[in-house]
Amino acid sequence: MICVFFLVLDAAAQVRADGKARPFSPGENVVFDLDWKPPWYLFFLPQMSAGEAEVTLSDGAEYMDRKALKITFSARSSGTFAKLVGMKVDDKWEMLTDPDTFCTFRTFKQEREGKRKRDIEVIYLPQTRQLHIRELDLAISPPKVRRDEDRNDIPECVHDLFSAVYATRLRDFFPGAKYRSILGDNDKIKDIEIRVDKSENVQTPAGAFKAWRVDTVAIVGGLFKQGGQLRVWLTADEKKVPVQLEVKVPLGTVVGKLKSVRY
Repeated sequence: MICVFFLVLDAAAQVRADGKARPFSPGENVVFDLDWKPPWYLFFLPQMSAGEAEVTLSDGAEYMDRKALKITFSARSSGTFAKLVGMKVDDKWEMLTDPDTFCTFRTFKQEREGKRKRDIEVIYLPQTRQLHIRELDLAISPPKVRRDEDRNDIPECVHDLFSAVYATRLRDFFPGAKYRSILGDNDKIKDIEIRVDKSENVQTPAGAFKAWRVDTVAIVGGLFKQGGQLRVWLTADEKKVPVQLEVKVPLGTVVGKLKSVRY
């Protein structure tokens, strides 16, 4: 399933380093309708409804006596695709991130995908350049710890996928703009490039938008554990709201279109 998206924290959290107002604030909630596009060799199958995804940013969280922003993500399967594959998806993720840099403190994933039931916690330790990952398999009784280990030589600032999107919204957009970031996916660390391609007209259930098309690709290897590439459309205004996304996965493409947004 795609592992694809704010009310004032304080005066400083509302302002970028260059003094401009931030394009978002805690309380923002974005909901997407998800469709699945089959790969070319399954040309006889149409694009079909796959479910819904929701991303919310909230404040008031703390991590190790530091203020933190909390990003929550959920993805639920429904529609024709869920019936076709016969698998129920109900994933819930929580990310704690630095309100100034959007470097990730901690991620916690509850993955519920058919028979797969895993809880995965990743804690980033910039002081020691480490991360700790703990993975619990709840599909068996009693639950079994699959992983409980450290990884060394981690960059001081790592973004989870959603923190990376918020950090990107702070950037200046123009055709051809390129930015680098370090992305964490469980214990995998990727050096990625974010490329602003062009502005396009995007039609969604929430309406029509003029939006920047932004490609996010790994410098080496796939973007996610299973490979894949992420493309996001962000509104061509001061808010840069994500209104459409595409995730290329080993079996086709997941497309998300904005259903609703609340600020």
